[in-house]
Amino acid sequence: MKQKTKNIVLIAGLLCILFIAYRFGFSKTFAIQSEVAKLEHEKETYLAAPMQLAALTKKEKQLDAILAKNNVEGSSLQHNLLKTLNTLSNTSNIKIIAFEEPHNYSNEITKEDIITYDFILQGDYKSLIEILYALEQHYSFGNIAQVHFEKKKNFRTGTRYLQCRILLQRLN
Repeated sequence: MKQKTKNIVLIAGLLCILFIAYRFGFSKTFAIQSEVAKLEHEKETYLAAPMQLAALTKKEKQLDAILAKNNVEGSSLQHNLLKTLNTLSNTSNIKIIAFEEPHNYSNEITKEDIITYDFILQGDYKSLIEILYALEQHYSFGNIAQVHFEKKKNFRTGTRYLQCRILLQRLN
């Protein structure tokens, strides 16, 4: 055989040996190496779980403090709003005339749900303004979207009274 043929056979044999070595030896080593890396990552995640748990409990306490600061408790916002209005009406000279079912609106563009609470209060102007101020500043039920004052007359008794219709909106 000539030298050129020997070199070609040598290179072809070397490539066959490399292919067989990769197929039966190196590929298994690479697979085990990637599995070891994955298991080490899971081990680190498992060892970090107590620290994450401590961080989450700390964050939960902070969020509970924020909710307590904003006077929001429980799960039903409608129930909390009605409870707050009842408490405020007991301390001031107002009456809750109507508390309608909330209106839900889904905005398809921004993917937000807007819940609007509609209720009517009756009393003197100063008490109504104090209630509005308390709802805006001390409680986080949402934004007051509209306030409509209307002076009405009871024709049976001849007395006049002031009613305030409030629309309170909340984004979800």
